[in-house]
Amino acid sequence: MSSIALLVIEGLWWTPEQKPKRPSVLSFLEGLESYRGDFNIYYSNFYEKNGFKRALADDLTNTREDRLFLYVAAHGTGKRIGGLKAKTGMKIPAMFKVVRNAANYSNIEGVIIGSCSVGNNIEDFISTTKNSRIAWIFGYTCEIGWMASTLIDLSLFEHLMKLKKSDLANREKIASTFVKALRRFNGDYVLCKGKGKKPGVPLKDALTIVIQPRCPGSEAQDETKYVLEKLGWIPPKTQKECE
Repeated sequence: MSSIALLVIEGLWWTPEQKPKRPSVLSFLEGLESYRGDFNIYYSNFYEKNGFKRALADDLTNTREDRLFLYVAAHGTGKRIGGLKAKTGMKIPAMFKVVRNAANYSNIEGVIIGSCSVGNNIEDFISTTKNSRIAWIFGYTCEIGWMASTLIDLSLFEHLMKLKKSDLANREKIASTFVKALRRFNGDYVLCKGKGKKPGVPLKDALTIVIQPRCPGSEAQDETKYVLEKLGWIPPKTQKECE
């Protein structure tokens, strides 16, 4: 039996009228599962707060693996996640609270939030990591393109699942794995379309990466700039900036 499980909790993206076949991230993840062959997928849908909480609880109840990864994929506004209409779904702090509580009685080591604008809630990212054993959380800061962001998420899972348990105590190894996963992509690629006269947002400006190694005394920190510097997508800090 595999020791790794990917918990997928997905909100509906389109109504039947918009896209009758209701595309899902699941088929992409199943491809990765078939390719790697060393992890299991537990999949659930959610519509609102109670549905999200129930879906995560049910998945955790059924897992037997000792290394868990969580993928939350749904519409986001920066303030809410899930729901097909405005002001539906669940509030972002409530979502993070459910994730944090779940991580307190399970071995969730990494989380990807595949939703628009949720990455702007950096304090929630840091607080969730700080108060759990989660080693890293990744998210997006703008209205992402569905296909492109799904491919990015796949690359992240492919690489981050290769980390050993012992690697989770090393901030540099976790950050370097993000670098390897993102190196396949172009940092200047416009991941988020602009609205009106506003320009689009390139990939290098659309990411949030928070890391807290599983090591005594380690703190949850926003490591986004560090990863971008290692990728060469932004210039490194000058000596003056470091002082």
